[in-house]
Amino acid sequence: MDRSPKQLQELTLALLYLTSLQDHDDPAGRRCWKGYDFQVLEDLKAQGLLQDTQGRIPLRLPQEGVARACLLYTSDA
Repeated sequence: MDRSPKQLQELTLALLYLTSLQDHDDPAGRRCWKGYDFQVLEDLKAQGLLQDTQGRIPLRLPQEGVARACLLYTSDA
């Protein structure tokens, strides 16, 4: 079953949120792991929904990414 790039980004963002941990440096953000397609992660970073942590393994899900993921997770669409 083929998925559009937007669908893959939304699914990845939702999964990143669901598997994330509280970020102690930024209480409004969350930390998550790079276990997903790198192109999708780069697309999410370009949209400001994901931040790299200077080459370390965990990524940062900023407040904007958390809000978008929650919206995707709770929407019926």
